[in-house]
Amino acid sequence: MDFVPLRDLDAGALTKYFGKVAGEDEYKYRGIECRQRSTPSYIDEAQKALIRAVDAYRDPEAACEELRSWIDRLERGAVDLCELVITNRVSKKREDYTQSTRSVAALERAAELGLTRAPGQSVSYVVVDDNKQSRERVQLASEELSEYDVGFYRELLIRAAASVVSPLGWREQRIEQFFASYVEISLKSYL
Repeated sequence: MDFVPLRDLDAGALTKYFGKVAGEDEYKYRGIECRQRSTPSYIDEAQKALIRAVDAYRDPEAACEELRSWIDRLERGAVDLCELVITNRVSKKREDYTQSTRSVAALERAAELGLTRAPGQSVSYVVVDDNKQSRERVQLASEELSEYDVGFYRELLIRAAASVVSPLGWREQRIEQFFASYVEISLKSYL
């Protein structure tokens, strides 16, 4: 089992881990993105593929090579929008929220369309422009979806990858450096 370090510390969190079950071919996941209900299926599947890469090679660069294909597909716009749906459970009435979160934007959008969500119910949406603070930030999964915020979902992929490679000493910043050096090498090959 690999224990995922806490974000700001090197110590592993006992509630966040992944690995193969002894003597079996199945994996066990706890506390990481692929176990969270709100994680879009695309991020879930990507993280599981990264875990398989780490299991096979024990090398963060191999996992980042796998991650590159997931990011490339995302950036090309080749991801089915239904794979990017985020579902969150509503914990209070829309008007009781004080922060302008993505879920609140989805609740506002739902109210605008005459769909009410009570505490305990879920709201499902795709982030279309995370830079906005209004209900234009998201589209409900029930709407006709046509776009997604590549940067937002790329960040989710990087965070999911960091959970996988952090036991090997790589964090989000090191993953970004890996991709920056790759882009730099690729550009030099055209000169």
